[in-house]
Amino acid sequence: MFRLALRQARFAPAPIRAIKPFNAIRTYAVAPITKEEVTNRAFEALKTVAALQESNLSVESSFTKDLGLDSLDTVEALVALEEEFDLEIPDKISDEIKTVGEAINYIFEEEQKL
Repeated sequence: MFRLALRQARFAPAPIRAIKPFNAIRTYAVAPITKEEVTNRAFEALKTVAALQESNLSVESSFTKDLGLDSLDTVEALVALEEEFDLEIPDKISDEIKTVGEAINYIFEEEQKL
């Protein structure tokens, strides 16, 4: 609910994910994303969240305890990650994500499925 309201407030359309046709050349030509790359990109995306301070940002950081984000700021942080990696985190899963590391692990697993 908050995620939809946040997207509408930004006047930005929800990301559209293109259906990728099977292509044997592409399957072997594209190197899989590494966990280090996911972590670096996630940190850069999280730095754009207004209420977030860089100094506290680590893989072990809890969104609420360590980073001091309220529920709306946490949703904003997850939306920033969704936009960075062009994926959608289901509400059921986003409710279970409590730390930056859990978000990175989820994104890494989803990127490996593609």
